[in-house]
Amino acid sequence: MRHVFGADPVRDRGAPRTSSSLGGNSSMKRSLHGRLALAATAAVVAALGLTGCVSQSSGSGSASSGGDHGKGRIAFMMPDLVTARWDQQDKPVFEAEMKKACPDCKVTYYNAKGSPETQLAQTQSAITNGVDAVVLAPIDKNAAINMVNQFHQAGVKVISYATIIDTPNVDYGVTTDIFKIGAQQAQSLVDGLKAKGITSGNLIAINGDPSDAFGPKYKAGAHSVLDKSGFTIAAEYDAKNWDGTTAQSQMDQAITKVGKGNFVGVYAANDQLAGGAIAAMKNAGVDPTTILTTGQDGAVAGLQRIIAGEQYNTINLPIKVFAAKTADLAAAVAKGKPAPTDIVNGTTKTPSGAEIKAYLYDTEVITKENVSNMIVPKGFWPLKDVCTPEYQAACQKANLS
Repeated sequence: MRHVFGADPVRDRGAPRTSSSLGGNSSMKRSLHGRLALAATAAVVAALGLTGCVSQSSGSGSASSGGDHGKGRIAFMMPDLVTARWDQQDKPVFEAEMKKACPDCKVTYYNAKGSPETQLAQTQSAITNGVDAVVLAPIDKNAAINMVNQFHQAGVKVISYATIIDTPNVDYGVTTDIFKIGAQQAQSLVDGLKAKGITSGNLIAINGDPSDAFGPKYKAGAHSVLDKSGFTIAAEYDAKNWDGTTAQSQMDQAITKVGKGNFVGVYAANDQLAGGAIAAMKNAGVDPTTILTTGQDGAVAGLQRIIAGEQYNTINLPIKVFAAKTADLAAAVAKGKPAPTDIVNGTTKTPSGAEIKAYLYDTEVITKENVSNMIVPKGFWPLKDVCTPEYQAACQKANLS
C-alpha cells in the first residue's frame, strides 16, 4: 500500500519496486489440514520464539496458565506486515489507549507475518502462557475458526477484530460493512470517471486475497456496482496475501491482455494493490494520472499518490477511533467486567448466521478533495509524514502545506 515503493521502512514493507525483475512472495503450500495439524507442535514452535513481542503497560500480571481469569492479560494478534496499518496504526493506538484504560493490564502483541501456521502457534502460546481476552485479526478465515474455538475452550474472551470470524464462539466483533466498502470504492470510481465524461470502457480489477475474511466481501461489493455500471471488467485477478508485488505482476498481464490505451480505470482492493498496479503502469509507459485507480486503508503512500494525482481514492478506516474503543472493550472483559454499553452499539452476524454483539464503525471515501481528513488532527497521519520533500509541491497545490 505504499508510494512507488522505495526502502523507507515507515512505508510499505514488502511492497513492489518499479522493476520488471521482481518476483512475488512465495505462496503458502500447506493445506488447512496441515495447518491445523501443527497444533500438536505449537508448544515447540512457541519455544523457538514465534510468539510475538510483549508490550506490557505496567503491573506484574502473572503469565501462568490455568482456568482463572479476570487478571487483565490481553493478546493482541495481528495478521501480517504486508498491510502496514497493523503495525503502524492499530498497534500503537491500541497500546496507547490500553495504558489509559487499564494501567495494570498486560498486553502481548503478536504478528503472524502472513502465516496461518504462525498464528495458530501464537494462539497455543497465548493460551499456555495465560490470557484473559484476545483481539484477533485473522489471516485465514477458516483456520481462524479453530483458533477461536481453542480460545473459547480455554475460557478466553474473543474479540474478532476488523472482521467477523465464522463461529458463534466469538464474544464480540469490531467491524464495519465490508461489502459496503467494496461498493464505496467502486461507486467512487464510476462517479469519478463519469465526472471526466467517461461513461463506458474497460476496467481492470485486482481483488484481495480470496482466502481471508475480507477479500471475497470487498470483491462482491465492488461487483454489485461495477456489473451494472456500463463499464466492462476486461481483466480480473485475486492477489494472494494482498501482496503488492503480485498485483504488479497481475497488472503487467492485464496491460498485455487489454492494451496500454484500452482501459480507463483500475479497481484495486487496497492501497498496497493500488501501488503495485500503478508501478506496473509506469513500467509500461502508462501515465497513472490518466487512469483512475482505487485503494483502501489510508496508507501514507496511498495518500501521497492521491495528492500527486496517481491514485484516485482510498477508504478512511477510522483506526484512531476503533482501535482505541477496542482497547477499552478488551480492558473491561479481560478484567471480568461487562462490556461497556457505549462501545458495543449493535450486533452483526457471522457468515453462518450466528448473531454477535459488536462495535460497528463507519468508513469514508477519500479523494484529493478531502484528503485532509486523513491528517492530524482529523486523521491518524502527521502532516510531515505525508508531505515529505518529494511531495511538498503537490501538497501545496492541495492546500496541505
